[in-house]
Amino acid sequence: MSHHSENTTSETDFAHPLSGLGWNPRVEAAFDTAARSSPHVLLPARVAEARRGAVGVRLPQHETAALAPGVRRAAEADHASAPTSGDWVAVRRSGDTWLVEAVLERTGTLVRQGVAKDSHDQVLAANVDAVLICEAADQGPNVGRLERFLSLAWTSGATPVVAVTKAELAGERLPEVVELVESVTTGADVHTVSAHTGLGLAELAARLRPGATWVLLGTSGAGKSSLLNALAGQPVMETGEIRDDRRGRHTTTHRQLIPMPGGALFLDIPGVRRIDVPGDESGVDRTFADVKALAERCRFGDCAHGSEPGCAVNAAVDDGELDARRLERWYKLRREAEWNRSRGDARMRAERRKEWKRNDRVGREAARLKRGY
Repeated sequence: MSHHSENTTSETDFAHPLSGLGWNPRVEAAFDTAARSSPHVLLPARVAEARRGAVGVRLPQHETAALAPGVRRAAEADHASAPTSGDWVAVRRSGDTWLVEAVLERTGTLVRQGVAKDSHDQVLAANVDAVLICEAADQGPNVGRLERFLSLAWTSGATPVVAVTKAELAGERLPEVVELVESVTTGADVHTVSAHTGLGLAELAARLRPGATWVLLGTSGAGKSSLLNALAGQPVMETGEIRDDRRGRHTTTHRQLIPMPGGALFLDIPGVRRIDVPGDESGVDRTFADVKALAERCRFGDCAHGSEPGCAVNAAVDDGELDARRLERWYKLRREAEWNRSRGDARMRAERRKEWKRNDRVGREAARLKRGY
């Protein structure tokens, strides 16, 4: 997946009717390719929300579009190919219905690993330039969860940014909370914000470049809705109360595309309860860049960071340079990524075997009919 900055749209792009939805030369080229290969008259659109068997799209007006047979069959064969929030699609009119004829090539794809043995990976959002990870100052922080979110974001190719929300509720603990968050966010900027007092909002809002697509990521109760409303300067999302156990209620049950006053876009997705890291280890390595840099200084290239002599990782733990708990979390996420990669490979092999058997049956039936018996 390609890595790119948050600002991917130049001001000259804003002549197009869809420029306010993130239209750019890459998307235009992908649409032109789809349009040339189709016998139908197609229009470009962006998916605002995904539903079962249909999607809400912006043309730029909001419409509901069903999936054309080819797109539906592709989604049944590979769930990750189904249109999702942030996707650019090619649509056509069929009577009174809009049909999605093609899903255009994606970049910056946020993918959640399937949890069950037979489950498929879930594309949470597509064509994302930046991921705003919200971690509530009064609820932790949970550094293990934050590292998982960062791994997911780095793997997507988007730029992760961390917002320590509800700063006004942390009291005297706020400096300690921010320091702990910063200690595990190697390479990602951290903003301390409060939707209630306005702390840090101007600095964060300055990053919201026109045409860039952001996605909000965080658990329920992390203050995502309140933060987005504060950044927009007006209510754009419903907020929910906090329960007695200080966990938020889900106020977002579907995904939606929210234009911001300055021209940026936010994809909001439901609060994520569990994140399994993808099989691609690059996100984990980027999240733990400090540990990886130490590992590269070990005497032996295949050092397991156990009792080997000349282990720079263990030396850093002994010297207090590296937290032993962070090292343990690195081990855990790398093992998880390796397992998920092997499981994904096995699932792909099984699906290919089923496809081969199905094609073989179809071939035998065609041959039987040709022979006339």
